[in-house]
Amino acid sequence: NAYANTFSSQCKELLRPFKKSLRKLHLPQHLPTEKKLKYTKESLTVIGDRIDLFLQRYCRASEVKHWQKMFWQFVSLFSEMNAKQLQKLYKYIKNNRMDKFL
Repeated sequence: NAYANTFSSQCKELLRPFKKSLRKLHLPQHLPTEKKLKYTKESLTVIGDRIDLFLQRYCRASEVKHWQKMFWQFVSLFSEMNAKQLQKLYKYIKNNRMDKFL
Protein backbone atom coordinates (compact mmCIF):
# COMPACT_ATOMS: atom_id res chain seq x y z
CA ASN A 1 0.00 0.00 0.00
CA ALA A 2 1.82 3.10 -1.26
CA TYR A 3 -0.29 5.53 0.80
CA ALA A 4 0.47 3.71 4.06
CA ASN A 5 4.21 3.65 3.27
CA THR A 6 4.22 7.35 2.45
CA PHE A 7 2.38 8.20 5.63
CA SER A 8 4.62 5.97 7.71
CA SER A 9 7.73 7.72 6.39
CA GLN A 10 6.13 11.12 7.09
CA CYS A 11 5.47 10.04 10.69
CA LYS A 12 9.04 8.82 11.04
CA GLU A 13 10.38 12.17 9.83
CA LEU A 14 8.09 14.22 12.04
CA LEU A 15 8.84 12.13 15.13
CA ARG A 16 12.52 11.39 14.39
CA PRO A 17 13.74 13.96 16.96
CA PHE A 18 11.65 12.09 19.54
CA LYS A 19 13.06 8.59 19.00
CA LYS A 20 14.07 8.38 22.65
CA SER A 21 10.54 9.19 23.76
CA LEU A 22 9.10 6.59 21.41
CA ARG A 23 11.50 3.96 22.73
CA LYS A 24 10.53 4.76 26.31
CA LEU A 25 6.96 3.72 25.54
CA HIS A 26 8.13 0.10 25.39
CA LEU A 27 9.92 -0.50 28.67
CA PRO A 28 11.39 -3.72 30.09
CA GLN A 29 9.13 -5.71 32.41
CA HIS A 30 11.63 -5.61 35.28
CA LEU A 31 11.39 -1.82 35.67
CA PRO A 32 9.42 -0.69 38.72
CA THR A 33 5.88 0.49 37.96
CA GLU A 34 6.63 4.02 39.21
CA LYS A 35 9.47 4.40 36.74
CA LYS A 36 7.36 3.03 33.90
CA LEU A 37 4.60 5.52 34.68
CA LYS A 38 7.08 8.39 34.88
CA TYR A 39 8.71 7.52 31.54
CA THR A 40 5.36 6.93 29.86
CA LYS A 41 4.01 10.26 31.08
CA GLU A 42 7.12 12.15 29.97
CA SER A 43 7.21 10.42 26.59
CA LEU A 44 3.52 10.87 25.84
CA THR A 45 3.72 14.54 26.78
CA VAL A 46 6.59 15.15 24.36
CA ILE A 47 5.09 13.08 21.54
CA GLY A 48 1.52 14.32 22.00
CA ASP A 49 2.62 17.96 22.10
CA ARG A 50 4.52 17.43 18.85
CA ILE A 51 1.49 15.83 17.19
CA ASP A 52 -0.77 18.66 18.40
CA LEU A 53 1.64 21.27 17.08
CA PHE A 54 1.77 19.59 13.68
CA LEU A 55 -2.02 19.33 13.50
CA GLN A 56 -2.45 23.02 14.41
CA ARG A 57 0.13 24.22 11.91
CA TYR A 58 -0.38 21.98 8.91
CA CYS A 59 -3.87 20.49 8.92
CA ARG A 60 -7.20 21.89 7.88
CA ALA A 61 -9.92 21.51 10.49
CA SER A 62 -11.56 18.82 8.39
CA GLU A 63 -8.33 16.74 8.36
CA VAL A 64 -7.36 16.93 12.03
CA LYS A 65 -9.26 13.85 13.24
CA HIS A 66 -7.90 11.70 10.42
CA TRP A 67 -4.27 12.73 10.88
CA GLN A 68 -4.52 12.57 14.65
CA LYS A 69 -5.73 8.97 14.39
CA MET A 70 -2.93 8.10 11.96
CA PHE A 71 -0.19 9.61 14.13
CA TRP A 72 -1.39 7.82 17.26
CA GLN A 73 -1.55 4.55 15.32
CA PHE A 74 2.06 5.06 14.34
CA VAL A 75 3.03 5.83 17.95
CA SER A 76 1.23 2.67 19.10
CA LEU A 77 3.76 0.61 17.12
CA PHE A 78 6.23 1.52 19.90
CA SER A 79 3.93 0.65 22.77
CA GLU A 80 1.93 -2.21 24.19
CA MET A 81 -1.07 0.14 24.28
CA ASN A 82 -3.25 0.77 21.25
CA ALA A 83 -3.68 4.15 19.57
CA LYS A 84 -6.90 5.02 21.42
CA GLN A 85 -5.42 4.21 24.82
CA LEU A 86 -2.33 6.32 24.12
CA GLN A 87 -4.40 9.24 22.87
CA LYS A 88 -6.73 9.08 25.90
CA LEU A 89 -3.78 8.91 28.27
CA TYR A 90 -2.14 11.90 26.56
CA LYS A 91 -5.40 13.86 26.81
CA TYR A 92 -5.62 13.01 30.52
CA ILE A 93 -2.00 14.07 31.13
CA LYS A 94 -2.53 17.29 29.15
CA ASN A 95 -5.70 18.21 31.06
CA ASN A 96 -4.05 17.59 34.41
CA ARG A 97 -1.05 19.63 33.35
CA MET A 98 -3.37 22.53 32.54
CA ASP A 99 -5.08 22.20 35.93
CA LYS A 100 -1.71 22.60 37.66
CA PHE A 101 -0.83 25.53 35.42
CA LEU A 102 -4.01 27.47 36.22
